[in-house]
Amino acid sequence: MNPGWYILNYHDISWEDSAYTRAIGGNLPPDIFRSHLDALNQNARLVSVPDGFQRFRQGKIDEPLVSFWFDDGLAGVRKYALPLLEQVGVKGAMSVNSKFMLREELFWRSKLSFLTFTDGMRFLRSKLRPLGFKTDRSIRSFTLDHFSDKIVTNIDDVYTKFTSELDRQDAYRLFEDVNGIAELQRSGWELANHSASHYPVSEDSYIEHFGTEFARCESALEQHLGQNTRFWVIPFDRKGKRSPNLQQVFEQSDDRDRTLVLVGHKVNTSLQKQGNLLYRIYPPYEDGSGLIRYLDKVND
Repeated sequence: MNPGWYILNYHDISWEDSAYTRAIGGNLPPDIFRSHLDALNQNARLVSVPDGFQRFRQGKIDEPLVSFWFDDGLAGVRKYALPLLEQVGVKGAMSVNSKFMLREELFWRSKLSFLTFTDGMRFLRSKLRPLGFKTDRSIRSFTLDHFSDKIVTNIDDVYTKFTSELDRQDAYRLFEDVNGIAELQRSGWELANHSASHYPVSEDSYIEHFGTEFARCESALEQHLGQNTRFWVIPFDRKGKRSPNLQQVFEQSDDRDRTLVLVGHKVNTSLQKQGNLLYRIYPPYEDGSGLIRYLDKVND
């Protein structure tokens, strides 16, 4: 691995597979994650996000550094990833969506995933046609490309018809509540702001809500965890869909010295222009040796 700070971006680490997660992706079983740790420990220095960030800011990255970042506040991370990371002596970072943590709203993509594995999609397609949906299109792509409050309402309407109140409450167990996030905090993990609702606030379709979504999450983290975050993490960050006004909107929305965290599929290096941006890498669903081969090619 070449010198640089490799921030690996995971979602859940869990043996559990359900209709709420199957169509989303980004989750790994603990044995694959453990093989990642073993391989990385032999090929790089494992560091916490604060330690990596300090060396990045100082321009002192002369070896491969690897940090572990988890998005969305999913419950398997504390159960499986936390003890595995403790075995190799490193702390992780967790991006929190406040509405999931507070049980105010279930992730809209989780609802879509659930409807994919029931008979619900045909009803959702019917609701989306007046908004421009064509049957030859992917619902996932269409909902992101044309994201709006109306689309969220339509998804929720169909989801509610196909579930009971008990089902809807049980689905929240996929995400950590305040107590679970607080345990990660006490374990020395970095907590980051991932927006209140995980809407595509970096894209032109919804960027006008950028400041409100991050401010709501920041307020909830401060109120319930006493946490002022230093990292705002963009939901989705689709390649080619990022608004050209994103940097300007971020700077106008934030009056602190915070850093905007993207996916970007890049290694952070000492030669990188020092600013308020960090990049992360989605690891592949492969064992540790496959991961090392993959990371060797990231910046090629």
